[in-house]
Amino acid sequence: MFDNTSLVTLYAVTPCHAGSGSSVGVVDLPIQRERHTNYPIIQASGVKGAFRANFRNFKTKENVGDDLQFNNLEDLIFGSSDQNNAYMGALAITDAKILAFPMRSSVAPFLWITCPAVLKRLVKDLEIAGLPSGDISSVLLAADSEQAYSVGSEAVADGKILLEDIAVEVKKGVLPEELKKYFAQAERLLVVSDKVFDYGITECTQIMAQIKIDDKTGATSKGTLRYQEELPADSIMYTVIHWEKSTHKEGIDDLNKTVKNYVKSVIGNHIQIAGDETCGRGIFSIDWTDSKSE
Repeated sequence: MFDNTSLVTLYAVTPCHAGSGSSVGVVDLPIQRERHTNYPIIQASGVKGAFRANFRNFKTKENVGDDLQFNNLEDLIFGSSDQNNAYMGALAITDAKILAFPMRSSVAPFLWITCPAVLKRLVKDLEIAGLPSGDISSVLLAADSEQAYSVGSEAVADGKILLEDIAVEVKKGVLPEELKKYFAQAERLLVVSDKVFDYGITECTQIMAQIKIDDKTGATSKGTLRYQEELPADSIMYTVIHWEKSTHKEGIDDLNKTVKNYVKSVIGNHIQIAGDETCGRGIFSIDWTDSKSE
């Protein structure tokens, strides 16, 4: 469908809080989730905003060159909302979706888990992006199965293990070669059932208590205690970027040929996404897979 696309894998170096607003539940500040699956996501607007801010902060004439108007390059790539001169940018970014989730286990400090529903979704996104996906039929499980397939580069021994307080029966499995690179950093990876995965992403996120300290008394300010949900470090997500044509009228030919290289050269291998930047939250290492070379 698209002939010029990148799939960007996001590995959480630190916990991430992409907030969905306040809640009346036990957790005051929950993370963003899909309505129909309850899977954690980072909405496309937040991902694009992070890419734009990173590009704005780190672009130099050395890493983007002088062949376009340097001061207007951010708007040319990401779009302009100026009422007098609004136009679409040269890329389209999707929501960041969960790919693998870290869980405590009885055989290692933690393992990563993924599930058939996530793998099927990844395959669909790869097909749309024009990237190979392979056959995942050998690692699909029944929705309520207590089995799991060990598919990471570091094998997990066959037999029963605990994921938090759920017991699963591990067997050796094989992930298609076309998918292995997207899970490369998840050395101890299990494909578990959709039910077990749902338990992990629902019950095993990180909950942090936050307070405000009164500068005068040095004690907690009354009424400031709140609980914030965070996606834990070592979570793996991905987003798809479609490199399109900017609707700007000037310099469009040069921009269309080089926009991917501009963005990749500036953003590099790490990016900060979502809230609590000054607390070190939301730092991701990123890896690019392109469907087409420029």
